[in-house]
Amino acid sequence: MPEAPEPSRAADLNELISLLGELRAWAGSPSYRLLAKRVGPLMRPPQEVSTSTVVDVFKTSRRRLNADLLVAVVRALDLDEAAVARWREAYLRTQRVSKVDPGGVLRQLPADLATFTGRDRELATLLAAVEDAARAEHTVVISAIEGMAGVGKTQLAIHVAHELVRAGRYADVQLYANLRGFDPERSPADPAEVLGTFLRQLAVPAREIPDSAEERAAMFRDRLYGRQALVLLDNVASEEQVRQLIPADPGALVLITSRRRLTGLDSASLVVLDVFSDADALRLLGTIAGAERVAAEPESAAVILQMCAGLPLAVAIMAARLRSRPAWRLADLECQLRSGQTDAFGRGTGSPWPVFDVSYAGLDPALRRLFRLLAAHPGRDMPIESVAALAGVEPDQAWQLLEQLTDEYLVQQKSPGRYELHDLLRAFARRKLADDEPAAEHQAARYRLLSWYLVAADAASRTLSPATVRAELPPGLHTGNRPEFATAADATAWLGAELPNLVAVLEVAHEAGHHMLCCRIAAALTQYLRFEALYPTIIRIQRLALASARAVGDIADEATALTALGAAETDMYNTDALIHLTKAVELHRRTGSRPGLANAMVFLAVALTISDNPESSLDVAEEALAIARALDDHRLTMRILNNVAICLHSLRRSKDALDCVLESLALARSTGDPSFISVTERNLGFTYLVLDQFKEAEACFTEAASSFRDMGDSYRLVEALHGLARSQFGQGRTEQARRTVEDADGWLDSFDEASAARYRRQLESSPLRYSETTGIDPGAFG
Repeated sequence: MPEAPEPSRAADLNELISLLGELRAWAGSPSYRLLAKRVGPLMRPPQEVSTSTVVDVFKTSRRRLNADLLVAVVRALDLDEAAVARWREAYLRTQRVSKVDPGGVLRQLPADLATFTGRDRELATLLAAVEDAARAEHTVVISAIEGMAGVGKTQLAIHVAHELVRAGRYADVQLYANLRGFDPERSPADPAEVLGTFLRQLAVPAREIPDSAEERAAMFRDRLYGRQALVLLDNVASEEQVRQLIPADPGALVLITSRRRLTGLDSASLVVLDVFSDADALRLLGTIAGAERVAAEPESAAVILQMCAGLPLAVAIMAARLRSRPAWRLADLECQLRSGQTDAFGRGTGSPWPVFDVSYAGLDPALRRLFRLLAAHPGRDMPIESVAALAGVEPDQAWQLLEQLTDEYLVQQKSPGRYELHDLLRAFARRKLADDEPAAEHQAARYRLLSWYLVAADAASRTLSPATVRAELPPGLHTGNRPEFATAADATAWLGAELPNLVAVLEVAHEAGHHMLCCRIAAALTQYLRFEALYPTIIRIQRLALASARAVGDIADEATALTALGAAETDMYNTDALIHLTKAVELHRRTGSRPGLANAMVFLAVALTISDNPESSLDVAEEALAIARALDDHRLTMRILNNVAICLHSLRRSKDALDCVLESLALARSTGDPSFISVTERNLGFTYLVLDQFKEAEACFTEAASSFRDMGDSYRLVEALHGLARSQFGQGRTEQARRTVEDADGWLDSFDEASAARYRRQLESSPLRYSETTGIDPGAFG
């Protein structure tokens, strides 16, 4: 038996997780369900562990991993204690590496195909172009300019990228984005949104990411400057879509795929990718189906390849059909293809539809059903658990079915636990869904998927922000295999990975008339989106939720949507906030929802403060506080106390504000919410500064700064350090204050140039902006 993978080879957490996948294969590839049963008793303390939790352990591109869970999984894979100790040490080492370099090494490339075949000339051209561009100090762009779907543009670009990485090139950063340039169901990706995603992956805190695409592009170029970076932009619609996504550093490489000619990109190396040559098609057929088997029937092989029209996707599907049917002769497949040359779609020879039909018809009924149901999934990147909900099966069964479809080349696995459909196959599956799936079954599957995403998003939201006011979920939802979130970091990671799917699911819910689901998904996403400062997304989804609520006359959901919409507009200093929040308060009074009313009034108070109406703001905030106290809701009360303090500061009543912040801190400590405790400590420090109580302020800022360091919140850490420096200066310790400012400036230097300059101007121009003007940062408590 070969030796088990050695964890000491891992340079970072992603590599360690990849090795863990190899360890599972070494152990005989036990199912995730079996592993979950083994892992539970090995946890400390023993506990029940879900299949989805174990699946998540094997997913790369994550920032954190529960150490106890990792050790339990390794033990469940039959390693001795000495080997387990090596895995534990490797995990601790990768964590130390990530703390030294917060950006880490980003490896976002989809997996390379083990069966990649042909394209020798194009591959050589592309690799030579990279070398030429490196000497000429400009980036390289690759485009499949003929525009043909299924010709293998994406796989070639991925293969080139992996070849370069294996050769030691572009080791610092590898980014990937599907720009959806030709998606019939969704509009092309907005470059600003792609930049936002890239910047978050590059460890830029959400609140430091600018709003405009131009500023984001400048920050992106700044973050990649001096780093060996590879950026793969897939399915590009136009030159304009990618201009801002191209780094400026001469050490960077950009690979682009498109169905259009991208002749407007300067210094681009353009490669025309045509259909397979006969020789390459034959080689791929033999690679997958068996070279000797193909060579034994050359005439039938030639007919099969002719029917595949030179499309690598079609060739791979037919080869997989032969591989899974070892008793078949190639002539048998040829006969099936000939009988389907003119199919139900009216397509003749040269179309891939007969090829897809033969492959589909040869599947078991359960596989055919799952394949066509995948067309009902609005996400491009589908996790196993969501597919299980769609099909109404357990995740382990869904995984087995997806793996069989992968073996048939009908789906692609882009990363562990996540699957995609090629555009051509999605179109084919959509037709089969319409033709073969009973309407009632289709609708039931869609409802299971929508409700699963709602239940999962609600669970993540409750873990991320327990203090947020939210409605209880209605009965009758699909709650099976809901993901579990042990920490807020786990919830944040899941929401970040699933956000594109969640937005797509919300849009489907609205369009299909599932208005309650649309409203509740939007509500579940709001707090995460506020934490990540994704205000345009909040406004987009809440407008849909508002339309859904009004479509069915649900004033409770309408009030919730208006509250979230107004809160986001407040964060963006949009004057519409007062209109929406005033209406939300009115509706909450009509429904009698006191928690909802208090929540809406909190945001209305902040909006009034920003609008320079502090007296009205205080009246609203104090009414909200009275409601929260009557409800005996400590979490809601501590949030509102901070906002009452904002109003009191704006009225120069800082001693009264101090009482509010002290009470809020006591409540925060009673709830044990570490993030809220730290932010309230910081707010208390600024309050003490206004009152010239420098010693008390120093104690608060010291505690807050320590917590922000531990949490990796550099933005708030800089605030706390500047407050600490002012409290030290106020006590006459000028030299110590100077060193503290240098510490803060050192953290500012880790920001991109534009953000650092903007933040320095804010600190210098308004030294008491958190105390005398607004008192406390309201964005932390919405």
